[in-house]
Amino acid sequence: MTLFKKSLLFFLSITFFVSAARAKDSVGIMIQVGAIGSEKTYYSSSTLSGGTISMPYSKTTFSPDFYFGIGIPVCDIGEICFFGFDFGYNCSLKYSYSLFSTSESESYVFSHKISFMPEFTFVKSNFRFYVGTGFAFGFEPYQYESASLGVKTVSDSNSFKIFWTFETGVKYKLGKHLFAVADITFFVTAFEAYNDDDYKSRTSGGSTMEFLPKLGLEVQF
Repeated sequence: MTLFKKSLLFFLSITFFVSAARAKDSVGIMIQVGAIGSEKTYYSSSTLSGGTISMPYSKTTFSPDFYFGIGIPVCDIGEICFFGFDFGYNCSLKYSYSLFSTSESESYVFSHKISFMPEFTFVKSNFRFYVGTGFAFGFEPYQYESASLGVKTVSDSNSFKIFWTFETGVKYKLGKHLFAVADITFFVTAFEAYNDDDYKSRTSGGSTMEFLPKLGLEVQF
């Protein structure tokens, strides 16, 4: 890195944190737990008078999720509002198990998301109401194991996703530096790349949505 780039990065960092120090809130670290859910459409088939009828139905699933975030206020906009950035990481584990008379199977999906979200926060007494939108990068290793008549099969794959995100929530001040936090985040898949050994695929413009309600605490410095 050249001296000019180092100086520019240092100047931007100082400006960023000086602006944050002048905002209505301070830099905060947030830890939350929740459950990420998604709704998918499935089809059941039945035969009637020699013809097959396929009926769609939807199923919503939830998986436990852990979230760690850093909130950085940037500047005041008015008497009760300021603008800032939220950087976050969340992970969740999706597990399923099936047992039949001659076989069994189980699968694991360990999902990771790194998000960046500009936010507007509105202040009213001890309450903070915030809303923001941004994007997130996701990485999902997937493992599937099945056993049938003594033969075991294992397969692994990975997928990389880009999400559009939207978040809204509230904070309540419990003490000088401590806040209780409750919010909900929506993830809409905009791009997905899939990798399974020699097989690769790529899609874009998808509309799969996940929603993540969560609760936790924030400590501000």
